[in-house]
Amino acid sequence: MKKLPIISIIIIVALVACSPQSSQPSPALPIWERKSAPAVILGRYVDWKLGDNPFPPGFWGNRESLKGGSLPPVDKDSVAGTFKIEWDICYPLMHSFNMGWNILLFPGDTVRLDIDREAFNAYTTYRQKSPRDSVTTQRLQELWKKAVRIEGGTFELPLPMQLKRMTLGYTRQYSAAHLHDTFDEWREVCWREFQDVVQQLDTLDLSPAELAYLRMTMEQDYITTLRQFMFAKTCYGLIQDKDSIAMYEQQFTFKDPHAPELTYYRTITGFYACLNNLFGEGREYIKANGLEASPLGRWFMELDEAKAVMTRVKARQPVSDSELDALSPEFQVQIREVKAQLQQEDDDSKGKICDLPEGEPQEWLPKIVAGHKGHFVFVDFWATWCGPCRTGMKEMEPMKDSLTARDVDFIYITDTSSSTDDWQKYVSQHSGDHYIVPNSKMKEMQIPEYDNAIPHYLIYDREGKLVKAISGWPGLKEMRVKLKEILK
Repeated sequence: MKKLPIISIIIIVALVACSPQSSQPSPALPIWERKSAPAVILGRYVDWKLGDNPFPPGFWGNRESLKGGSLPPVDKDSVAGTFKIEWDICYPLMHSFNMGWNILLFPGDTVRLDIDREAFNAYTTYRQKSPRDSVTTQRLQELWKKAVRIEGGTFELPLPMQLKRMTLGYTRQYSAAHLHDTFDEWREVCWREFQDVVQQLDTLDLSPAELAYLRMTMEQDYITTLRQFMFAKTCYGLIQDKDSIAMYEQQFTFKDPHAPELTYYRTITGFYACLNNLFGEGREYIKANGLEASPLGRWFMELDEAKAVMTRVKARQPVSDSELDALSPEFQVQIREVKAQLQQEDDDSKGKICDLPEGEPQEWLPKIVAGHKGHFVFVDFWATWCGPCRTGMKEMEPMKDSLTARDVDFIYITDTSSSTDDWQKYVSQHSGDHYIVPNSKMKEMQIPEYDNAIPHYLIYDREGKLVKAISGWPGLKEMRVKLKEILK
C-alpha cells in the first residue's frame, strides 16, 4: 500500500479537526459575551395622554439572578410617558411583561421599546379569539407589529405566533385516554407530539436564529410534559388509589433514550432559549442523562459554584480571594460588589453579627454570657416575623445608651426561621451582639424557662448568674422597672 506524505497526513488531520461535529448544532443563535453589565429597557407609550394610568406596565424577571430576585430600579416620566428599567445581570434574563410578552436581555444591552396600547388591545383580542392549536396567521403578526416595536439588543425574539404546543393543558378526555399509560408509554406520546410541533416550524418563514430558538423552546415543552406524567393522571381525580399513585410515581424518571436527539444542552445558548424552566426540568434532565460535561452542563456547574460562594458572602462567612479568583470573571464581579456592599453596611451598622461559639448547642448560651463577665447581660430571643419581638426592640432602643453606660450588654438571638435580609436590616438598626441559630437547634440550647414562645428575655448579673427570665414583651414601663431593680 502506498504511504501518504507527512504533509498530506497533517492536512487531513487539520481538516478533520476543523470540520463541524455532527453532535453540535449550527451556531445560529448569538453566544453572549460573558460579562457583568447592566441591561436597560428604554420604554415609551406612543399614545400616551397626560393622566393615563397604570404606568409603567407590570413586569417580572428571572429569579435565578446571581444577586437575588429583587426587582430593578424604574425611572419614569409621567408627563412624557417614558420609562427606564435597568437590570444588573451577568447572564441573559427574560424580562416578562404582565401583558403576556417578553424581551430577552443580555448583559450590556440597551433595548428601545415603543408600545401603542390601543393597537396592543386589538392584538390581544384577536389572539384570544384565534384557535390555540393552529399555526400562526399573518393577521396576528400584522397586529403585533402595530402594537409593539423593539429595537436594539443582542437577539430579538421571534414574532408572536399561534403554534400547537404540548403544554396547552389537559382535558378530562385527554387524561382519561392516557390514564393507564406507563411512564415509558407516556414519554413516547410526548415525543410524538414534540415531533409533530417541530414539523410545523418548517411551514413558517423563519430565519435560522428564529428556527433554532423555537426548536429549543419546543424541547423545553417536551421536557415539561415528561414532568406532568402524574398531573395528567390525577388532575381530574380519575386515580385516587394510593397504591396505584405510588406505582406510577416510582416509574417517573428524566432518563430518556431520546436525549441524544435534543440540541439545547449542546451549546451555552440553550440556556437563554429555555429560560422559563432550564433551572428546573432542563437542569434535572441534564443530570439524569449524564450530560454534565456538555457545554450547558458545565456552565450550570460554574453557576452553582458561584451561587454557593455568593450564599456564603451574604451570610457574612469568610471567602478568600483565591476562591473568588477561581470563578468565572462575570460571577466574580457581582460577588465582589455584594461583598463590598455588605462590608459597608457592617461598617455603618449599630449591631455586630457574631459567630456561634464552638461546642454543642447547650454550651452556646453559657459561653456567650461568659464572654461578658463583669457586665450585666440582657439576652433577647426573637424573630423577624414576631410582631411583639419587633415592638420590644424598637421601644427599648432609646434607653439602651443609658443602660450600656451602666455596663449592660445586649445580646440578640434568633433562628433561621427569620428572613435573612430582614435580620441583617435589624442588625444594622439595633446595637448589640447578634446571633442566628439553626432552627432545629433552638430546643437543644436548653434555654432557661423557655416554653417555645418569643419574645423571651434573660437577664444575667455581673458574675454570669441568671437573675431574671421574662416571657413575652411586658411593655416598656414594666421592663424599665424590672431592669432598674436588677441594676440596684
